[in-house]
Amino acid sequence: MTIKLISDKDNVDFTSFTVTAIESRSATKFTATPDASGTVVFSLPLGQYNITAEDLVNGASTMYGHVDDFTLSSTNTSCSIPLKDLQLSMEKTFVLDELFFNCSSNGDWDNNYYEEYFTIRNVSNRPLYADGLSFAIAGDYNCTEDDGIKSSRLDHDSIVVSQLYTIPGNGRDHLVQPGESLVIAHSAIDHTQNGTKPSARDLSGADFEVYVPYEYSMTTDNPEVPNLIVNYSMFQAFSWGYGGYAPIMLLRTGNTDLTTYVKNNLRNMKVTGSWGNQMQDYLVIPTSWIIDGVETASVDNMFHKVLPANVDKGVIYIQDTGMYGGFQNQFVQRRPTSNGYVQDTNNSENDFVVVPNGQKNYSKK
Repeated sequence: MTIKLISDKDNVDFTSFTVTAIESRSATKFTATPDASGTVVFSLPLGQYNITAEDLVNGASTMYGHVDDFTLSSTNTSCSIPLKDLQLSMEKTFVLDELFFNCSSNGDWDNNYYEEYFTIRNVSNRPLYADGLSFAIAGDYNCTEDDGIKSSRLDHDSIVVSQLYTIPGNGRDHLVQPGESLVIAHSAIDHTQNGTKPSARDLSGADFEVYVPYEYSMTTDNPEVPNLIVNYSMFQAFSWGYGGYAPIMLLRTGNTDLTTYVKNNLRNMKVTGSWGNQMQDYLVIPTSWIIDGVETASVDNMFHKVLPANVDKGVIYIQDTGMYGGFQNQFVQRRPTSNGYVQDTNNSENDFVVVPNGQKNYSKK
């Protein structure tokens, strides 16, 4: 049996792949390594085989391909296996898990504006690399009755966002084991200020920080925590919304050159508010990029849904009161399941629960 691996990527090292052929009736397994051209030749009994190929290194892969029920006969001795991004071949990979955007208060006029964080959990049954995963913040706010963007929403195939960020890496830098998470902080510092602000949390041990370089940046870059790649920020800052009115989305953009994509897909839209009319550049992205989305909203200030039903069927509401609409310690977390994982039905109303003061410390180790 001659098997040829094929890929639309350039400079693929086919010798890093393992090809496995399993005979269907006996379950006998045969393995081999392709040559530099992606070709491997097996000497096998005639029969029916399931064939897989993946670049397995230290128990984790980035690319995968398979051919099922291939019948090896005297006249049928070869096949090709297209290789794809492993995570595109899987039903479940990463989801948004813990969300803390409401921020805490340490007394009158003492609010932790930059205490926000969220986690990304591997909900698959195998280790996965998070390199290249992106996340976006919706540009259409569900707390505004008519901000001018609602009428400009395109369709279920695309959505308007105000910010886009990406986890850096060369493809094998950030490995996440099954059931484990990465922590992404707005400002990866000890917000408790060595315990003097007991209502705050220590995020100095976060895996990544959302730092947007800007002349008037209001946060300090923690040099010990890697920064996300800033693909686009309309505000020249990370802005999630203390009241949860800006839904968040986890994305997989594939081989897209995001610098070029952003340049070609900005749309100048008129926003209407108490300040009058203002033109803003919003980014339009395809909903096909979205692998998970969470619609959060204030229970007393929700005018329209932002995320389409094919991304999130429901809404998770928080209590949002006070002069600034936030700083109420409202922590949102995905519901645990009996098997040690978390619930994911693409309906935030069912999948998430609000835990007042449930936000966690992620201290420097």
